[in-house]
Amino acid sequence: MLKATGTDAAKMETALKNQQAMFDFIAQTPDPTQAKPIIANMLRQSNPTLDSSAVRLAATDMTSARYKAFLSFDPTAKMGDVKCPVLLLNGTADLDVGADANLAVLTKCLKSSGSVTPRKLLGVNHLFQSDPKEWPLVNGQQKPAFSSAAQEAIREWVVQQTQTDKGKK
Repeated sequence: MLKATGTDAAKMETALKNQQAMFDFIAQTPDPTQAKPIIANMLRQSNPTLDSSAVRLAATDMTSARYKAFLSFDPTAKMGDVKCPVLLLNGTADLDVGADANLAVLTKCLKSSGSVTPRKLLGVNHLFQSDPKEWPLVNGQQKPAFSSAAQEAIREWVVQQTQTDKGKK
């Protein structure tokens, strides 16, 4: 398993803060034509390798009504209604959602489900992929793959749920 170094953790924290600043700006700016050039500039600063057309497309998408609705959606609103066992997975290399905060909030919201199992997966990103160095070789090139740590966490949890269900009968 991978462990984030201090430098990696600092970079991840900075990336998350920059992303949150962008989201906050989008949510607070009612006019997309005003927000678009500022978001484009923020995108260029956070990822200088993006070409100008990719930046324009991303800024247009991120300032759309659909994206603003996505940002305002609160997935925790109905979690109190969940009454089944839940496995929560979050990767430590997730630049979209901080693992510690996300797992804590979701665990709290799902307390009425009866059984919540939060798991933090070291070195796993938002798409549940491990570090690119661990990707399998396909035709001589490394290709992204679903994390074996995530697969194992899911398998263990399903087996545990099956054994728990058998014990109830």
